[in-house]
Amino acid sequence: MASELRALPETITVPRTDPIYNCHAYLTKVPVGAIRPFIETFTKPGDVVVDFFAGSGMTGLAALQTDRCAVLSDISVLGQHIARGYLAEVNASSLRKEAEGVMAKARKALGQLYEARRESDGALVEMVRTVWSFTYVCPACAKEMVYFDHVTPAGGPPSVCPHCDGAFARRSWVRGEDVPVEVVVDNPQGRQVTQDISLHDLKMVAEAQADPRQARVPSLTIGTDREMYSRSGLGKVGMTETAKFFSPRNAIALLELWNAIQAVEDLALRHKLSFAFTAILPRASRRYQWSAQRPLNAQNQTYYIAPIYYEWNVFELFGRKVEASVRADVELRGAKEATLFACKSGCEVTYELASANALTHLADASADYVFTDPPFGSNIYYSDMSLFHEAWLGTITNNEAEAVVHTTGSRKKDSAARYEDLLREAFAEGFRILKPSGHMSVVFGNSSGRIWGLVQRAIRDAGFKGAPVHVAILDKGQRSVKGLNSGSESVVTVDLIVTVAKPAEGQVVEEARVLSSSDTAALIRDAVAELTVEDAKNPSHVYARMLSRAIHQHLMLDELHLGDVLVALRQAGYSIDRKSGLLQRERTDRAA
Repeated sequence: MASELRALPETITVPRTDPIYNCHAYLTKVPVGAIRPFIETFTKPGDVVVDFFAGSGMTGLAALQTDRCAVLSDISVLGQHIARGYLAEVNASSLRKEAEGVMAKARKALGQLYEARRESDGALVEMVRTVWSFTYVCPACAKEMVYFDHVTPAGGPPSVCPHCDGAFARRSWVRGEDVPVEVVVDNPQGRQVTQDISLHDLKMVAEAQADPRQARVPSLTIGTDREMYSRSGLGKVGMTETAKFFSPRNAIALLELWNAIQAVEDLALRHKLSFAFTAILPRASRRYQWSAQRPLNAQNQTYYIAPIYYEWNVFELFGRKVEASVRADVELRGAKEATLFACKSGCEVTYELASANALTHLADASADYVFTDPPFGSNIYYSDMSLFHEAWLGTITNNEAEAVVHTTGSRKKDSAARYEDLLREAFAEGFRILKPSGHMSVVFGNSSGRIWGLVQRAIRDAGFKGAPVHVAILDKGQRSVKGLNSGSESVVTVDLIVTVAKPAEGQVVEEARVLSSSDTAALIRDAVAELTVEDAKNPSHVYARMLSRAIHQHLMLDELHLGDVLVALRQAGYSIDRKSGLLQRERTDRAA
């Protein structure tokens, strides 16, 4: 094992750009390429790999690519759905043919609602996309302003009311009705052109709004008990039903497409088409952000709707996603000599809906290895965001056992303690199902030492050896949305993969030492002293290295926070480039 561990890198850099990763969005996925080296290090072909925070099933795909079996579980209905979509083995030509069939059926049922009149020749054509804008009512003159009409050339917000020159303030101005402002169609030569909204476009929108099928669009309530209700300010704008996030036309188009897919007889094809359908939902909604340069996609971790957004043709999105599914299958087949999931060792992947602290489907000492990626404290609320997709699936994740730290509402009280208890119980289950001398790798990232200390205690109390056998930095190659928006990188953008061992029978687990203020200062001082921009691209890398060093020294991390690192870096003369997020030196060392 010692030689294998030496070959396992201390920094795993796997960009989130491969066809598998990009095929379907799921919050905080670990790329398959980052999981494979750990499976290959700690197991052999035919072994059983377990992931009890399985999410969208990336561990299972990595296991199958390396001829290992995988037993996945999670409470997430959406996660299980996505994993089944990845695992559905279909013929590419059959998938394309069936996709064309369901789109033709849905287009016929939709009727003329996507119809636009082309300015150049007056022809009625199917619109490619429509741009919509918020409107605001000026409190001074009571006149309405269409936000889109008054943005800066770079897409910045208006500064004054166009009617009375009163200062524009988004938070205090009352919202009016959203309005379409531009439509994109194909010209006679097949090139996309932008034209102003016409009376015909407004007629199609009005017909869709009055269509009785609106009542049949699947929807779930995002209630006041949900963390994202307050975090996304849904109550203030009346966006408390998932169906409201779709334009009237897209809502009907999605309904007809979903109905056509569910009528497909072949189960594998139905799974793959349903997978492609749920993958387009964020972009098919009002959450697809417009920008002056290029579309900004949808923020998967919030229900944010930008003041200017797209109504994108559902069929164009779906056709692209079917092709993306084909590319993902090719990527998976590329690691196999034969068919997609025909492993040499006869392995398979299963996915159970189960809480991580109750793995009743797994026997004692039945797993050779555990690789898992638990939720990161209060960063993301998976079950709240999954409502958007699960409205269509017809089953909802039971969030009572969700491993998150609530920061608002009635569940805020004792939330951290409940989170620690659930993690401890989950890791205890991992300990139980592992074979003697088995290993567990845990992916985690947080800017708070308090949450890190909580995870350390949970792993230790479950019975694992306190000192890890390996700690790796996982860099997925992209900055966080918050970091990009602020330019400050005040959230972690890299994670750690901490691997611990199940001790031999009778072996005593050593207690970790509490990190003192002097320990914290020394770790920060040493990290900054050794810092080179080549080694540490951003503050998250510095913080991750410090965490790794402290874990190796068997220190508890409760008092080691990213904020302290940011302060120390500024004091040492480093700043962060607002565009790239990279560290840069502002002045020479004092010694110089």
